[in-house]
Amino acid sequence: MLSLNSFSQTDTTKVTLPTKVVRLAAKDLVRYDGCKIELKLTQEKVIKLEEKDVQKDNIIGLLNDKDKNNQFIIGQKDLQIGEYKSMTDDLQKELRRSRTKTFLYKVGTFLGIATSAYLFIK
Repeated sequence: MLSLNSFSQTDTTKVTLPTKVVRLAAKDLVRYDGCKIELKLTQEKVIKLEEKDVQKDNIIGLLNDKDKNNQFIIGQKDLQIGEYKSMTDDLQKELRRSRTKTFLYKVGTFLGIATSAYLFIK
């Protein structure tokens, strides 16, 4: 029963398709391969762009830290300038007091010598 023609297989190694269909299938396969390569390249590009964004974020963070440090330094500089101004004012007041004392000692000495001379002559 197995050797009958109705149960035997036919030759399926040869497929006949129209040339137009085969050409369209080949074009589709080439496009598919191109799309796969393009997708892979696009994914790599996206990964590189994400890495670039991470690097930019790191740089921005570092620059923000640097800006904070610079602002702190500027604030300290302003405080230091204020201290120098107050020290200068204090030193100027002390210099005026010293000049006033020196002037008063000179006037007192002159008056003392003048009074002594007047009393000594009289």
